[in-house]
Amino acid sequence: MEDNFNYINENYITEDHLCNITGITKDELVVLIQNHLVPEASYIISRNIKITSPLNDEFQSEITEKYFSKSCISLIQKNKNLNDPQKYKAEFKEKFLQNLMAHSDKSFAYNDIFKNDFSNQEKLNEIFESEWTAYCNGIYGICTLHSTEEDIIKKEIAVKKLIQFNEIFSQKTLAASEIKELTKLNEEFNEVAERFAPYQRKASSRGKYLDCILEKNNLEHLVKKY
Repeated sequence: MEDNFNYINENYITEDHLCNITGITKDELVVLIQNHLVPEASYIISRNIKITSPLNDEFQSEITEKYFSKSCISLIQKNKNLNDPQKYKAEFKEKFLQNLMAHSDKSFAYNDIFKNDFSNQEKLNEIFESEWTAYCNGIYGICTLHSTEEDIIKKEIAVKKLIQFNEIFSQKTLAASEIKELTKLNEEFNEVAERFAPYQRKASSRGKYLDCILEKNNLEHLVKKY
């Protein structure tokens, strides 16, 4: 429990601190979130408090604290005076698609979207809406370092490349050339991906597709540490 709390406390920012830094109220933050100008909190920590005294009485309460990605600081500063939420979404979509189309390994992204060497606009729109929902829900505050359009694309591609690598090599001991390839994939993933809280890590993309194969091949020194 302490490891999880320490990780979140060190890498994320509380609602109170976020509001103090950006000069907004909690109510104003709620409105920004409702308008999809800022993502939801990535973590919520609840603690039960029990107070007793020699008077044989007690008081119990639950304290709940929201933790946001630190990228929300600059995002609030950018969007707190924006009156058109759709403008921000449109800009986000444009950058998202630009990063996807410009990536040299885009063929790995989103399954068969580029199977026929041309983009299916309807499918691209579906993919974006799914990723936009995940972003607004605070998921990319957990999964990526900066929650940017570029990070989302790079992580998608890095994960898909790791999945393919695991499908081919997870049941064998790696040769030198394959270790070199895995090392490169590790660097690409770490460039954009968070470590995940300890309780999440084993089930995360990092735990399933990177940590396991590194450890299996005695490459523990490459496993991203806390």
